[in-house]
This record gives sequence, structure tokens and C-alpha cells, in this order.
Amino acid sequence: MKEELKNVLLMGLGAISLTGEKAMELKKELLEKGETLYKEGMIKNEELKRDLKEKIKENVTVEVAPTTKEELVDIINNMSEEDKKELKEMLKKSDKKEEKKTETKDKE
Repeated sequence: MKEELKNVLLMGLGAISLTGEKAMELKKELLEKGETLYKEGMIKNEELKRDLKEKIKENVTVEVAPTTKEELVDIINNMSEEDKKELKEMLKKSDKKEEKKTETKDKE
């Protein structure tokens, strides 16, 4: 009976030790797989970005149509009063910048 009890205790200790070792191996394996999948995901993400940019370049065409003064007048006439005021302020700021550039060139 003593021998059987001793054997049961030793088997328990062996099981604990083996469980710890297997847990460490499993942890290492899971970490390696996780890192591998993460790296593969990063690579695939970069490939998708590149492919998307290429598809956009292939399929999207941007055309800039020149606008005549008459078209601009029509656009301005259709603007709200608030938008017109904002546009006037923007033009004033632009004029001031141009004046400063001209003054600087004249001094040189």
C-alpha cells in the first residue's frame, strides 16, 4: 500500500512537471504562430494598399476643365450672400499678399 501511495504521488509530481513543460512548449509555439500570422498580415495589407493604388490609377481619370470669366460670373451669381462675403474676404487677403510681393520686388 505504501508503494502504491508513493507511486501515485510520484505520478502526480511527474504530471505537474510534464504539464509545465508542455505548457511552455505550447506557449512558444503559439507565440511563433502569432508572430508569423502578424507578419503575413502586414505583408498582405501592404500588397492590398499597393494594388488599390494601382487600380485607382488605372480606373480613375481626373479632368480639369478650364473655367471662363463668364462661367465664374454665373457661379458667383448663384452663390449665397454669405458665400459672396467669404469670397470677397479671400480676394482681399490675396490682394494684400500680392501687394507685399510687389513691394518686396520694388525694393530690390
